[in-house]
Amino acid sequence: MRKLYRIFFTIILLIDLSLLIDHSSVNYVNEASHDFQILPNAYAAAFNLKINQRVFVPNDTLIVYGSGVPNDTLLISLIDPGERSIRIDFTKVNAEGTFFKEFMLWPQPNKNFVFGQYTLQVSSTAVSANNEEVKIIFAQGLTQSPLSAEVHNLIVKLDSPTLVSTKENFRIFVQVTYDGALVDSDLPEFLGSSHIHSGNQTINLANKFAKLHEGIYYADVVLPNDGTYIIHAIAFHKGYESHDSRVVTASSTTIGTLQESVSKLGTELDRTTNQVNTTKTELSKVVEDARLSIQDDIQNAQQASGQLNSIILPVLVLISIIIALQISLFARIRASYR
Repeated sequence: MRKLYRIFFTIILLIDLSLLIDHSSVNYVNEASHDFQILPNAYAAAFNLKINQRVFVPNDTLIVYGSGVPNDTLLISLIDPGERSIRIDFTKVNAEGTFFKEFMLWPQPNKNFVFGQYTLQVSSTAVSANNEEVKIIFAQGLTQSPLSAEVHNLIVKLDSPTLVSTKENFRIFVQVTYDGALVDSDLPEFLGSSHIHSGNQTINLANKFAKLHEGIYYADVVLPNDGTYIIHAIAFHKGYESHDSRVVTASSTTIGTLQESVSKLGTELDRTTNQVNTTKTELSKVVEDARLSIQDDIQNAQQASGQLNSIILPVLVLISIIIALQISLFARIRASYR
């Protein structure tokens, strides 16, 4: 059936090209629905892009054809679902203003050609404003018509810390689902394209993942230098590719080391507080001993003062008596002279 389909389509292409040649004075414009209509000669400077089908499966041929400015050279680019240009080629517009190019044969799905929606871009090398693009689908298989295909969802979820210690192990986790079901795979290429990069430095995570549970995988990673890194977890399964990413900062001073430093500082403060309390206690004891000693000295001085008073007072009394006697004696002697 496929061979008959290709023969039938080739006949249609030949008829279509003959019509293009007979009507080179008009231009065909590719609408969003890819139904074409004839426009006036005012748009003759632009070119018209056509493709043989919208949905492709492995071993299908992508044919690009249409009309354009005679003798123009067209640049054809194929952009994959990840917005990477994976194939570039050129084709020449003939003197009659038409072009035809068997652009590529779709391979079996691989890491470079995954199932999903692609963008075909065609640009004029002579007139920069002349460009067209069309969305196409690379699918696992056809269902009922050439415009429908099986579509599946492969989803990757990456979990990792955002701040890690340089040159120390940390663990990242990846969950992979296919149409909502957890994917159990031991194939090397399943997560083999996953990597970590920072500038020009790339750390390959191939063969580093281990299975924690069906659909959940982990890898132990070491970042060699301080800096900001981007982790890309990329899964390839049944021809589909999906990815997730996280930004991680590696530092020799992390939250863990800060907490350790704070703990050490707290310990030092506790020890200093204990020393201050001990010194305060010892100082209080010294002050109390000094106060008691001073009180003893005061009491001794008071006692000595009392003893001194008990000695001095009789002497003073005796002196007073002697003075009184002398005064009396002087008075008598003076009286006798009269």
